[in-house]
Amino acid sequence: MRRHLPGILFSTLIALTGFIFSELIPLGSVTLAIMIGIIIRNTVPLSSVFKPGIAYSEKKILAYAIALLGFSLDYRIFAALGVETLFIIFLGVPCTILTALALGRLFGLTKETSLLLGVGNGICGSSAIAAAQSVIQTEEESVGVSVATINLLGAVGIFLLPSLCLLLPGLGEQQQGILIGNTLQAVGQVSAAGYSVSDSVGETATIVKMGRILLITPVVMILAAGRKGHIREGRPALVNIPGYLIFFLLFSLINSTGILPPEITSVLSQASKYLLTIAMAGIGLSISTEVLKTGGRKTLLTAAGTWVIQIAFSVFLVTVLAAA
Repeated sequence: MRRHLPGILFSTLIALTGFIFSELIPLGSVTLAIMIGIIIRNTVPLSSVFKPGIAYSEKKILAYAIALLGFSLDYRIFAALGVETLFIIFLGVPCTILTALALGRLFGLTKETSLLLGVGNGICGSSAIAAAQSVIQTEEESVGVSVATINLLGAVGIFLLPSLCLLLPGLGEQQQGILIGNTLQAVGQVSAAGYSVSDSVGETATIVKMGRILLITPVVMILAAGRKGHIREGRPALVNIPGYLIFFLLFSLINSTGILPPEITSVLSQASKYLLTIAMAGIGLSISTEVLKTGGRKTLLTAAGTWVIQIAFSVFLVTVLAAA
């Protein structure tokens, strides 16, 4: 463990820097940690003493973060959503993922990266991308550019979605909240956009967003179950679901029972966020800009196109809901 310490501390320092600057820049600590890591990786020669800890951060610490992410989920939120809203959420997530796969193929993006963008757009940004990546095992570069792109679009959406809500005729505050909550990628972005319209819109948007986040569990489990094992002696090997995903599911179920005090679940949820930021800093420190130059444009086109279709689809659904 001693040989991992320098790289872990370095990744932690970058993560702390990301948290500090996230108070000033609406990109989120995770995105900033990745960006800072990439800048350092490609401008400053790093000693080999950091490499074991960086690798530990992007693999092991990421696993711990995903497991603890379960304490952020509470399936009882579904009860607070009406049938029509649940229909919009349940229909929107798979449509967004399928759209990303289709556009990714059109723009020449790998299936794995397209999946990351679809899950990130459809569910909850960085956390969903990290959870999906742990299952489909993409390259670090795909994770970095996906997280940065999704959060960049989300930052734009903080200003775009409230304006769109006010421009669309006939939408009440409930429909506006559903639209914002169903299209922005991070909880902070949803809150910022929703409450800028009104308190009622902000509350509705946040609840809808939490409903979307809960779908991270079935999506990740489907991805895990869909992995193809290596072919051995002409027979596919059994798919092994990683242990941290089992803990992720277990922790989410425990949290949904309400048996733990809110103070404890809050601390564990925050710990997941801190660990995820450290892991993403480690991923940033492993990314070369040469790869980003070739894949960045395709990723941006796929993510932006997916987001535009996601918004248009949500506008259609909430407009039908408003007219009903």
